[in-house]
Amino acid sequence: MRRYFCLLILLIFSGKILAQIPAGVPSKFQSKDNEKPEIKLYQRITLKGDTTALDTTLGIHKLNKFNYLRRDDLELLPFANVGQAHNRLSLQLPAFSYVPGFAAGARRETQLSASDIAYYRVPTPLTELYFKTAFVQGQQLDAFFTTNISEGLNISLAYKGVRSLGQYQHILTSTGDFRGTVYYVSPNKHYQLKAHLVNQELLNQENGGLTQSALLLYTSADPEFDDRGRLDVNFENAQNVIHSTGYYAQQLYLFDPSNPSALMHSIGLETAHQAKSYLFTQKADFEGLGESYKADNLYTKATGFNTRIKALVNLKLNSGFNITPFVSYLNLRYGYDRILDLIEGVIPSEISNSFLISGAQAQGQWNTWQIEGSFSQGFGGGNGLNQMDIGLQKTFGNGFSFQVQLARDTRPVAVNLRLNQSDYKAYNWFNSFAPVTTQTLKGHVQMPYIGSLKASFTDIENYAYFGLDVNGLHPLPLQYDQKVQHLKIHHDQTWKLGGWGYQSEVIYQKVLSGQEVLPVPELLTRQSLFFEDEWFKKAAKIQTGVRLKYFTEFNLPAYDPVLAEFYVQCTETLGAFPLVDFFFQTKIRQTRLFLIYEHMNQLFQGQNNHFSAPGIPYRDASLRFGLVWNFFK
Repeated sequence: MRRYFCLLILLIFSGKILAQIPAGVPSKFQSKDNEKPEIKLYQRITLKGDTTALDTTLGIHKLNKFNYLRRDDLELLPFANVGQAHNRLSLQLPAFSYVPGFAAGARRETQLSASDIAYYRVPTPLTELYFKTAFVQGQQLDAFFTTNISEGLNISLAYKGVRSLGQYQHILTSTGDFRGTVYYVSPNKHYQLKAHLVNQELLNQENGGLTQSALLLYTSADPEFDDRGRLDVNFENAQNVIHSTGYYAQQLYLFDPSNPSALMHSIGLETAHQAKSYLFTQKADFEGLGESYKADNLYTKATGFNTRIKALVNLKLNSGFNITPFVSYLNLRYGYDRILDLIEGVIPSEISNSFLISGAQAQGQWNTWQIEGSFSQGFGGGNGLNQMDIGLQKTFGNGFSFQVQLARDTRPVAVNLRLNQSDYKAYNWFNSFAPVTTQTLKGHVQMPYIGSLKASFTDIENYAYFGLDVNGLHPLPLQYDQKVQHLKIHHDQTWKLGGWGYQSEVIYQKVLSGQEVLPVPELLTRQSLFFEDEWFKKAAKIQTGVRLKYFTEFNLPAYDPVLAEFYVQCTETLGAFPLVDFFFQTKIRQTRLFLIYEHMNQLFQGQNNHFSAPGIPYRDASLRFGLVWNFFK
């Protein structure tokens, strides 16, 4: 990963040279007076083609994204160290994919997918630096650079690196993410290319949580153990590493770019390949994880590969609808380098599959309604996998809009629920699980003075999860034979009066069926009170205030270090502790500075009852600072 980082730094500091190349500034972006281009010309383009301008504003929404994930984490509960797992405070199904989930689901949020990658179009070279302090020793940095080599060719390079020792024994994290993209449009506009390369390496030391005696010292808030390194942990000899490398390319040929309403608009080809591995090592076995086949140098490595090829045709109908039929081929393989012949049965070395997928995507307008939908069906080894969704949206003006979506899919069960091998005896299995069928109805209403109101109802059949074995000792993959039904209502509104502002987010959720396999807090809220002003003759915009996050008690899922997965437990109820942050953020030109005192209310508590998972404490009160700095060459 170091070679990617060095290359990125070299390109960042060569931005000044690139800015002097006339071809680097698209002619349509150049101003007559050679003034700085408008911020709206620095564009971010998603895989679907949605385009947004670079956002350098200051606000609560930026504060909520100022974290390791670089996105809002309201419905997540992070572990004590940066880059560790995130427990989930709501039902969060991943986006539908025919590729089953891989291992280490507890760190799903840190693993990038193709939909997380964006492409760019900029009038001049752009650099963004994100920095935030970590815990005890280490820092986190996300450096990004993009430039248009010519009017139609853009490249971007980014590297996110974290190394943090953490406050507790043996929880060091060391991560490196490299992302590179190419976005190209030929001079005659007939050919378009979007391509990216992603390489990730996520290392986490594991300690199994605090011992029983250490938990008593922690919860009693004994001042002699404010130095968390004095608290005993279950073991200090294990770690796991996730490595992922993937590339993606989408090529489109437009038949008549000057006539966007032509029936045969374009044809396209998408190719993608991804290789992943999950490695768990431990120098000596730990009795609390059960019997093992070997006493020392435990080593288990799972690997997964998938290759996708997709051909598509884009049709423009007279009715204004855009329809894109497609056919694709998917090949996937997951497994180990050995076959286990156990008393309980044979554990095969791998799961492999390949099948065809056909379907179509459509979007258009019917009267005043925007319509978007898709349908696909797997054939061959897909076991009846399919997906269908349709969405309607209408904007009424005066800040009022309405959106509704209905989706249904049958998706594969994650591969590590079906096949797992380990040097620990209780962690070996091979299951034949039925695909999971999910139906979701969503609605979203935006109203002036009332704010944003979202509601969803989800019905799941054959829900697959990690629970406990009959003795309640070890995680075990299970499939629920009844329906799981989940209701969620989310309200978000911001009020302002003068320089004062107040933002309220409230989530109410209820598991109507299947509470024993899907534990979630009934109430989750985040409240922010802030003050805004302009200082130093309006040269600096500032925003300061307090932010409160709270969720009600529930059976918080437990964490297993061997699998890096969460599992359902029914013996310990946690939650109902407030998380209060004081923050100060300011924007000076294109630089945003942040100062946050996280979990400051812990300083006034007589006991510590905040946990990220049973036996695993949440973060202590800490003062952290950082910045996001944009350079426009």
